[in-house]
Amino acid sequence: MPRYNRQNIDRKTNKPNPSTTEGLTPDLLLNRSMQTRRDDDVIRTAKRTLYDVDFAIKWYIENEIQPQILDKDIVLPVPVIFSNGEKWDNVQRLGYLRDEKGMLQSPLIMLKRNSAVERDNLRTLDVNRMPLNNFLVYKQRYNSRNQYEDELFPMPTNQPQSSEKLYVIDIPKYVTVEYDMMLWCDFTSQLNDLIDQILPYGRYLWGNDKNKFATAIGNISFETVNTIGEDRLVRATIPLTVQATLLSEQEARVSTLKKMYSVKQVTFDYTISTTDLFSTTTIPQPILQSGTGTIVTPAGGQVQITADIFTYLTNLTDKQATYVSSTTVSLTDLAAINPVTLATANVNEFDIYINGQYIDSACYTWTPSDINPQTIIFNTATLGYTISSDDVVIVNGRWA
Repeated sequence: MPRYNRQNIDRKTNKPNPSTTEGLTPDLLLNRSMQTRRDDDVIRTAKRTLYDVDFAIKWYIENEIQPQILDKDIVLPVPVIFSNGEKWDNVQRLGYLRDEKGMLQSPLIMLKRNSAVERDNLRTLDVNRMPLNNFLVYKQRYNSRNQYEDELFPMPTNQPQSSEKLYVIDIPKYVTVEYDMMLWCDFTSQLNDLIDQILPYGRYLWGNDKNKFATAIGNISFETVNTIGEDRLVRATIPLTVQATLLSEQEARVSTLKKMYSVKQVTFDYTISTTDLFSTTTIPQPILQSGTGTIVTPAGGQVQITADIFTYLTNLTDKQATYVSSTTVSLTDLAAINPVTLATANVNEFDIYINGQYIDSACYTWTPSDINPQTIIFNTATLGYTISSDDVVIVNGRWA
């Protein structure tokens, strides 16, 4: 992974960095404008290590499973320990564990971590790399730039800025951690009872409140050894496969948590002074490009294009008319209500086509209404022909 190429070095005592330090591509340049101080916040850098995974598995066994055995009509909780170097050496040599006084430790559950490997199924999705803009983003509600105002004792403050405080965290590493859980008991019946308590939890997430991981129980192996002159050995080994995530505080000497503020945006409003939007079905191109927030000056004043007005302007649908006579067709649909004038859409907000040919408004008489049915009367003298029953009359415009 390329390191950041820091260009603010002292060239009197240090030689400049080469263009590349690792790999074949140039190093990423350190952009000081993207750096935000973090010595004035209380947010801790997210971190999850192998110790957190070990602790979560051990905590789950002790507090959720709570393994117990019955010994002489007494319920005994089974202790859970992690194997360090000395304990594991004792287990390898003897097959069991003794305390400092030489007493055999039974019953007992010992956890041993065998391996940790990155998951191949997620590695192919570039999740474990650090490409540009591949982060987790969390937004904080309170922002020092937008401080709350006291309603009882207002203090003069600056106008709040439209800004949001964001915390950007790298994608964690998805790994598979393998454990061996070894169980020792004095009797086989106790061992069977202990395994019966653990097996149902193979379908749950193991861990504490903050760290929970999918855990699968593998094939259980049993071992019973009766050697003359030695202690009787009753043991079972349960392999555990934990799907965990790891995230360090720093990667390549760069913090995995970054604080930044939302990017300010500069928007431009278009002013159209000679266009009446509600007298045609043609929408000016600046409105289609900018969407909401466009200021329009029709013949009657200024109009601020809102989401409702933008939807009204762009929602042009086709309705088919029904043949009535050689000069008349009818419609059962209702015209839309103008959100600015609160009146019904006028006739100029509709276009009529006969068999796909546009018909000028001088060739027909029609007043759109929000009451059906509606009648369109054609001037056959101006039109040049009469309407027949097999003609397709389409009315395109702003319908309800």
